[in-house]
Amino acid sequence: MISLQNQNGLDRMSKTLSKALQLLRFFTEETPYWRLDKISEASDLPKATVYRLMKTLEEEGFIQKVSFYQNGVFIDGEMYQLGTRLIELGHMVSSQLEIRGLALPHMRKLQQEFGESVQLIIMDQDEAIYIEKVESDKPVRLYTKIGRRAPLYAGACPRTLLSFLPDHEIQRILQQEKEKKKYASQTMIDDEVIMEKVKETRDRGYSYSQSELEEGTASVGTPIFDRFGEIAAGISVAGFASTVTPEQAERYATPMWEICETLSKQLGFSEPYPYGSKITKMGE
Repeated sequence: MISLQNQNGLDRMSKTLSKALQLLRFFTEETPYWRLDKISEASDLPKATVYRLMKTLEEEGFIQKVSFYQNGVFIDGEMYQLGTRLIELGHMVSSQLEIRGLALPHMRKLQQEFGESVQLIIMDQDEAIYIEKVESDKPVRLYTKIGRRAPLYAGACPRTLLSFLPDHEIQRILQQEKEKKKYASQTMIDDEVIMEKVKETRDRGYSYSQSELEEGTASVGTPIFDRFGEIAAGISVAGFASTVTPEQAERYATPMWEICETLSKQLGFSEPYPYGSKITKMGE
């Protein structure tokens, strides 16, 4: 139970956040620049309060000070505009909406063909996040929540995202989490073992996992690339280990590659999709 003191603290934090977000709303195409005193007047908030809020927003990259000439007068760092962090967030939201819309019809096709759950995953802040799903129509099926986060080292599709990052990025992410959590009996927590799986995924074009994020489950993940040739997302077919077997993973890979190739091209990937000519058997 939250104490009254803690509840009051949460209420104050919520009000502060609300005020900061209200300030961001003043920045529009018609009014892209604001002085501290003017935004204080427009928001009807004390100048000291606005200063504190704007300082925090600036530190987090949501706004930034600008210097420019206006009507022959040099304005030196007295104006604010929206910051680059909002550009990053906007791009991420735009990319998510685009790829979800593109992928969903193909995900439904995979679900109908294999009868298993199909998931779409992207990377966000060094984690995998599930942004779309088509559930299996089996009476007993695997359930995944949209918005769920998972470490990049565990599970077929998260590891697919990890595998197609540059080597230095993989090392940075693995070293970031020194003591990795073991989610289920087969979760790999040793960096050398994870790197072996990364190489395996790159070599054969898909990743397979069993009992890594949840006991008794299994999945197959394949990569989607963007116009820069970088990993954009991954699609996975997931179910129980009794049905999504290593042998089934071999069968699933080719139609999954075909869909990932189509989606990669729609995202602007101009190189030949690197997988699909043949399937390397598990363990080879």
